[in-house]
Amino acid sequence: MPQNEEASGTRPWTVAVIDDDRAVHEATLFALRDYRLDGRGLEILSASSAAEGRRLVAERPDIAVILLDVVMERDDAGLSLVDFIRRDLANETVRIVLRTGQPGQAPERRIVIDHDINDYKAKTELTADRLFTTLTAALRSYAQLERLGAARRELADANALLEQRVAERTASLREANERLAARSAELARANRLKSEMLGTIAHDLKNPLGIILGRMEMLDDLVRQEPPPRETMRAQVEHVRNSARHMCRMIDALIADAMGDALDIALRRGPVDLAVLVAEVAASNRILAERKGQRLTMEVPERLMITGDADRLREALDNLVSNAVKYSPGGTNITLSLAREPGGAACHVRDEGPGLLAEDEMRLFGRFQRLSAQPTGGESATGLGLFITRRIAELHGGTVTAQSHGPGRGTTFSLLLPLDDGDDPP
Repeated sequence: MPQNEEASGTRPWTVAVIDDDRAVHEATLFALRDYRLDGRGLEILSASSAAEGRRLVAERPDIAVILLDVVMERDDAGLSLVDFIRRDLANETVRIVLRTGQPGQAPERRIVIDHDINDYKAKTELTADRLFTTLTAALRSYAQLERLGAARRELADANALLEQRVAERTASLREANERLAARSAELARANRLKSEMLGTIAHDLKNPLGIILGRMEMLDDLVRQEPPPRETMRAQVEHVRNSARHMCRMIDALIADAMGDALDIALRRGPVDLAVLVAEVAASNRILAERKGQRLTMEVPERLMITGDADRLREALDNLVSNAVKYSPGGTNITLSLAREPGGAACHVRDEGPGLLAEDEMRLFGRFQRLSAQPTGGESATGLGLFITRRIAELHGGTVTAQSHGPGRGTTFSLLLPLDDGDDPP
């Protein structure tokens, strides 16, 4: 590269002269010594055989024009080099001008058809002016191909970037669709649960309502008698009152269950004496137990403090104790105990009811699950109590488990809650 062009940063046109005639090289260099096109001079490379030409074009892919002799080592040496450049090197940009001193041996039409060349000249034709014209046309063609190649590369890069963005957008849309599908599934599930819950409520409320209606018809008949049988009427009123109380308790439980099942439930934490809570739950359930002839006993320490939500913990304990009363037959024992254990504070509710079957244990703490055991006093069940109890335990960082002692030998439900870090061991 000339120093002035190297200093200015203008890259010269690279031209290769491949010919076995030394005089041709010298004449070409002389004829093109002052050549410039678009402000760029020439860098002329030389090779004196087809073999040297192969090495040269392989090493310099930036060659713009090749002035190539046809006949060198062999009659077809130049044509073989053309095929090497186009096929083996896959260089379709370089412009190839064939020059021959024996045009009769290689007819121009056959060469143009069979080989990818850009011009074919006899050496006698290439005077200085004709060489200038031929080289200028070849360089302009090369420059156009270079611009097209650059445009294709830019287009390919832009297309690759577009494909990447499309792929990213597609992935983003796929993720959004998956989230929407998941949300839709959640909403469908919530809708099914709502329908199931409404069906459960309707079923559970139907029985006490039927009792109330039946007793009211009986009362209507009794009122018409003279004199009215007051004791019998009082008994019917008591039946109506009990059924209404059952309905109220059922509705309260359903409301509490719905609140407990809310995804955004927040505990109101504070110091809680579990011993006091257990005593209160035992007292509230003892009347129901005594009406069924059951014996409810309690074994609790004087004091056992934890941090938690007193109302929620009372609800969880009440679910366990009321279930024991509900499903235990008359004349059996229900034991409610509270103690410190290595894992924390443990409350155990043991009954002498029917126990749990294998299929019961699989769905014991599920939502709206009805177990094999039936209430022994005609009580209603929503199938949500144990589910809510487990939820309350988990919100407090605890667990609730059940251990069946065999058919007819009862079950022990255990609520385990973590103690405060500052609590001393017993």
